[in-house]
Amino acid sequence: MDLGFNLNLEQKQSLIMTPQLQMAIELLQFSSLELEEYIEEELKDNLLLERLEKESWKEGADYAVYDQDNDYNYENFIAYKPNLIEYLEGQLYQVLKQTEMKIGKYIIGNLDDKGFLRLSTDEISVNIKRDLATVQTVLTKIQYLDPVGVAARDFQETLLIQLNSLMLDTGLAERIVKEHLADLAEHNYQKIIRQIGEEENRVLGAINLIKTLNPYPAVGFSREDDVKYIIPDLITKEVNGQFVVINNEKTAPVLRINPYYYQLLQDKKGSSAYDFLNKKYRAALWLLRSIEQRRITVYRIAEAIVNYQERFMRQGIKHLAPLTMQEVADMIKMHESTVSRATTEKYLQTPHGLYELKFFFNSGINNLSSVSIKAIIVDYIKNEDRLSPLSDREIVQLLLERRGMELSRRTVAKYRNELGIKASTHRKKN
Repeated sequence: MDLGFNLNLEQKQSLIMTPQLQMAIELLQFSSLELEEYIEEELKDNLLLERLEKESWKEGADYAVYDQDNDYNYENFIAYKPNLIEYLEGQLYQVLKQTEMKIGKYIIGNLDDKGFLRLSTDEISVNIKRDLATVQTVLTKIQYLDPVGVAARDFQETLLIQLNSLMLDTGLAERIVKEHLADLAEHNYQKIIRQIGEEENRVLGAINLIKTLNPYPAVGFSREDDVKYIIPDLITKEVNGQFVVINNEKTAPVLRINPYYYQLLQDKKGSSAYDFLNKKYRAALWLLRSIEQRRITVYRIAEAIVNYQERFMRQGIKHLAPLTMQEVADMIKMHESTVSRATTEKYLQTPHGLYELKFFFNSGINNLSSVSIKAIIVDYIKNEDRLSPLSDREIVQLLLERRGMELSRRTVAKYRNELGIKASTHRKKN
């Protein structure tokens, strides 16, 4: 009997979700207001951290910042934000066949205000007279749109969908969601560790990963009649014929290490106070680096969007080009999930108004976004002869002749209905 020992070296990639990494992901998703609130709490808790009072940046200074005090037109701070159904419909054309669109629209039309689907696939199949397998296929495609996990039936399903969408080893996290959701909700982490039978650091890492997920997929999408005044995170301006992206000074916190306590840290080496001060120093450094990384990430994404959408910047919404998060991710060599997180609740002031960065991700036809096509249709109808309004077929012909765009009458009718515009027979004035 051979009792020899063999030594094998095996390389494995696994995720350890440290509290610092978890917080870095959350910082990336924070709006400027949420970041400000978080910083205020950190300033109270960490004596090694202090805020620098900002001086007004003068016109022409070589800094990529913007002081909005000189511009009091509050219309600049009103952002258009599509509701959940509009936002999802804009993505349906990227993933569904024409024969699946009716199912897709029915599904997103039956989401509740939290983004959950309260109908079963059996009910949908019966209601719209389509086979169950096709309904399930369409539902799965919708569940992986942005926001990932929308159209799930409950908390557990949306968390599992979000985990499955990550380019990580999420097996342990999925097991916790499937088997220990109640304990997770009650923060009974030690109980989960005991029952799961894995190393404590791996279990806690998986739990921290789950905490970064969104249990309510529709959070952030407000009612159509909500109007919010928002200070932009970034501004784009034309400088020497080129559009440049500028960070808004008012949303950019300026922090530094407190020099007095840093010197005290150096003087206390070897004393009982050193460990306390050093811990605070390391936490302050981590926060400074994380905020800077957040700033760079958001800036790079905005810069890529502005460069790609130059025609929109110059000529307005009728010239918004189709663009996906994956395309931006490829441009700046980041993961799509990073782009998704970094564009949440971040706003760009453009020459044509204030928009959330996510607004610029659109499906389209002939290198024009669906938003642009709708704007063109509105323009045609606005200038039509009221005694002889344009039919959908005539709008199709105008788009072909003036824009070289080949749209079906059905597509034009769909866009018109989404805009809340009546058919030509109901617009006619006698």
